[in-house]
Amino acid sequence: MSSVIKQYSLTDLSNLYRIAYGDFELDAAGWDHSELIGLIQKDDKFVGNRLEMAQLTDWGGGQSSGALPSSSVATITRPFITAKSVYATSVIDSQSMKAARRAGSNIGGFMDATELSILTMKRAFADQVARQFFGDGTGTMGTINTVTAVGPGQYDLTITNATWLQAPWMLNDLLNIDIGTDLFLITAINLTTQTISVSRQSGVQVPAPAQNIYKQKSRNNEMFGLKGVVDTVAGNLYGVPVGYRWGAQRLAAAGQTLSVKLMRELDQQMRFWARGDLPTDYIMSATQLRLFEDGEDAKSIIYVQPEVSPERQAGSQVAAVKINGRTVRLHWSPYCQEDRLYAINRNKVHMYIRPDTSEGNDPGGFIENGDSIFFPLQVSGTPLDSYGLFYATYAEFFINPVFTGAITGLATA
Repeated sequence: MSSVIKQYSLTDLSNLYRIAYGDFELDAAGWDHSELIGLIQKDDKFVGNRLEMAQLTDWGGGQSSGALPSSSVATITRPFITAKSVYATSVIDSQSMKAARRAGSNIGGFMDATELSILTMKRAFADQVARQFFGDGTGTMGTINTVTAVGPGQYDLTITNATWLQAPWMLNDLLNIDIGTDLFLITAINLTTQTISVSRQSGVQVPAPAQNIYKQKSRNNEMFGLKGVVDTVAGNLYGVPVGYRWGAQRLAAAGQTLSVKLMRELDQQMRFWARGDLPTDYIMSATQLRLFEDGEDAKSIIYVQPEVSPERQAGSQVAAVKINGRTVRLHWSPYCQEDRLYAINRNKVHMYIRPDTSEGNDPGGFIENGDSIFFPLQVSGTPLDSYGLFYATYAEFFINPVFTGAITGLATA
């Protein structure tokens, strides 16, 4: 009589061994905007319904020779801004907080779950600020070119070439389309075809070509950035009519490749407009930096190591160039429009913030729940075993248009 004894292999027993967690790579998820956000002057004196500035445009009368002059008032404009609310949030359940609680070890998780939630939320918030710095306040992420229905409530949306940027799109992000309030979840991103796959979470809205896409609840609620300042060529800008010495200078490249000649031309155009207070920094897309580096003017580039995160260049100063006798810093950002170069004076770019909101050089801070930053969650009055964290700022950019310019319509290939 024989018997069969099962022989266990290492594979069979593998589920008995404790998992050892290694490093958790975070840098692949987003961009480091430390230096870009750092160059924006921050001021937490934004109190009241709106914040007014005063700008002296001309001295006025009171000058003469040969006899005492008659007096007249100086020309002063009073631009103003109103605060916007910018948020990032994270949710963590109680069990996860307790199960992965060993910070600095590999027991229970890749890293402390609470620390991870806070870190990713703050990085997402910095992304929001950087993206809005290049926006126009509308919150438009892209315009739909074509729509393909692939299932009930599921659509493939191709974005137009003119509005496509890679950086704003994230898996599992929740979107609104056009003026609708239905939420659409991003399920896939094809960077080659510029296609975003979405799944409607509720409602009956069907996307259509020519409609704009926004982050949830953000339509016309974002901070007013560089694109808004440069593209306002008529009407009011910060409440002041665009006209004599109020507005940004634009240079149309008409498909030319970025060059020192174009930079000098913009600089000369801004010289009298800004009364000689000229740009300190040029910010462009990665495409424009590449074409500039590959062009005939590459010899004019002075390379420098970024001050913050030198191995991660997005938003950092990567080089400089001599323009009309002075050194101008060169930066690139994934949120800058592909065919543009923005010229700014870093001393004239501000972010005015509500008091007790920011933390040091970080323009945001946690929304507090008494002595805690954790908010117990509930649905229809029924408590959940989860907590919400919220990071926010109540602020607005003030980018003085007199000291701001742009080269538009640059070649992108």
